[in-house]
Amino acid sequence: MRFILLVTVLLAPAAWAFPWMVKHNYGSCAVCHVDPSGSGQLTPYGRAQADVIVRWRTQPRNDEEEVPKSANFLWFLELPEFLNLSGNARGGALIRPSPTTPVIPLIMAADLYATVNIGPVVGHVTTGVGVKNAGPAGILPQCSGQCNAQWTAREFWVGAKFAEEAVMVRAGRINLPFGLRNNEHTSFVRQTTRTDVNTSQSVGASVSYNSDVVRGEVMGLLGNFQLGPDIYRERGYSAFAEYSLSHNAYIGLSSLIAHAGADPETTKATTRHAHGMFARLAPTQKFAILAEADFLLWQSPQLLDRIGFAAMAQGDFEIMNGLHLMLMLEGQHKGAGQMGPELGAWVSGAWYFLPHVELRFDHILRRRSIAGVNPFFEYNFVIQLHFFL
Repeated sequence: MRFILLVTVLLAPAAWAFPWMVKHNYGSCAVCHVDPSGSGQLTPYGRAQADVIVRWRTQPRNDEEEVPKSANFLWFLELPEFLNLSGNARGGALIRPSPTTPVIPLIMAADLYATVNIGPVVGHVTTGVGVKNAGPAGILPQCSGQCNAQWTAREFWVGAKFAEEAVMVRAGRINLPFGLRNNEHTSFVRQTTRTDVNTSQSVGASVSYNSDVVRGEVMGLLGNFQLGPDIYRERGYSAFAEYSLSHNAYIGLSSLIAHAGADPETTKATTRHAHGMFARLAPTQKFAILAEADFLLWQSPQLLDRIGFAAMAQGDFEIMNGLHLMLMLEGQHKGAGQMGPELGAWVSGAWYFLPHVELRFDHILRRRSIAGVNPFFEYNFVIQLHFFL
């Protein structure tokens, strides 16, 4: 079980989510994403905005210029209004100072998304192939260790919109509503709270609300039924609420409590808590600040096992349209006998040089602290090429 989690941490694909869109006065994620709380498949409007706002340009865009056909599925195909198809292909390499495997080629994602809208009813499904990285998102074949390739299904749900589409009720395998949906899915806040959008979905039901001032979602967790046996499945709730202080400043709260008969890391019956705050700020149109801090607690029956935290702060500077430079600092402590907290620094760059194409690099330096082992430093360089079909 621990091996599966390790593989997932190292090789899972990055999410298609841009919390820094707050710089462009986009606070609500439901405008551009099928998931009302953000990340994943874009709506047709979101695809158009990705071409208008996200893509690299050397000259300012003319406001009267029409959105090119490259914003469509496969860059040219126009679909009927009720059908939304897209895909996600990402590959790259992990480079590290190792005498045995200094370069590890990565096939990070090969997914297709489909959404059907019939009146207020919405149906959404993703399917694809995971290569040595599917982990809790894999369906077949079932593997006791590491699979070379698996059929994956990260999300599948049916929902309905109410109150002029401000409210959505959903049921199925859904991303957990918690904190920032940031690209850095292996960051401490995403991995330690188990709320990344690549493998940490759960079957359950949720209600979300989106307005100009307030957005939020609460979800009842029934467990990840692609993970077995049942004793490892977490039941509980996950929720967040975010308030708009202004058109470019947002602050939110998150809360999660989940119980499993056996925790994957300790194999003990555990109730896991994560409660925290997050913020999205844009002091200027070129610069955004993202921050999150979470209090963590692990509790076995009649015993408070450990207390910890996870936190991050990131600055995103848009050098020019479509060219980003990012610095992120992070820290965590799992309260499990480590010699001090784990710390990390990310220096990243992203270049959206063609419609729905991203070239990204991440320099990641971390101080790791594991119980029973002296703290040590770890460096990874990740380069990725991403096609959002």
